[in-house]
Amino acid sequence: MSTRAVLLACLGTIAGIMPAHADDNVPGHWTARIGVHPVDPKPNNHSELTIDNAAGLSLGATYLLSKHWAVEWFSAFPPAHEIHAADGTRIARFTMVPSSATLQYRVGDDRGIFGAYGGVGLAYARIGGEQTKASLSNRTLELDDSIGIAATIGLEVNLDSNWFLNADIRWMDIDSSLRIDGASQGTLEIDPYLFGLSVGRQFR
Repeated sequence: MSTRAVLLACLGTIAGIMPAHADDNVPGHWTARIGVHPVDPKPNNHSELTIDNAAGLSLGATYLLSKHWAVEWFSAFPPAHEIHAADGTRIARFTMVPSSATLQYRVGDDRGIFGAYGGVGLAYARIGGEQTKASLSNRTLELDDSIGIAATIGLEVNLDSNWFLNADIRWMDIDSSLRIDGASQGTLEIDPYLFGLSVGRQFR
């Protein structure tokens, strides 16, 4: 079984068995996180091209509307993704900042140590820094920004009343129109999974 499948199964099981508190009326407060998220594009991104994964710094902020409901903003900042031709040759690279805004449902244990959440919302990817080489050398590559759907599931472990650790899995619907020398080359279906670990702090 792949690492991705194991993580999905573990987080899904925890989210399913963890009991929710009955009282849903608590004051709103913020949490902020910093961590690392590898960005793993799906296979078969394009009929003739593939994209490497990349890992980078991530930032997140969550506003807890109540004990169970929250809104989260998230961005990852990986280094450049390499683009390969069908024969494996690296022919281009680009930078991408995948971001999302999600509405989350959260549950926790009675001791206030563990928490789990799942959410859905919108994804936005800012794409730029296109560069070409090898067979595309001296040609112009253009990729558009993307808006799509985002989904996330995560687990938090409270270290004390302020600090916590967070592990999460995210998916974003990121499709970008691709042009070479102004001519359309179809759609680059990036659709990445992001697997991350973060440290966070609560601000009440």
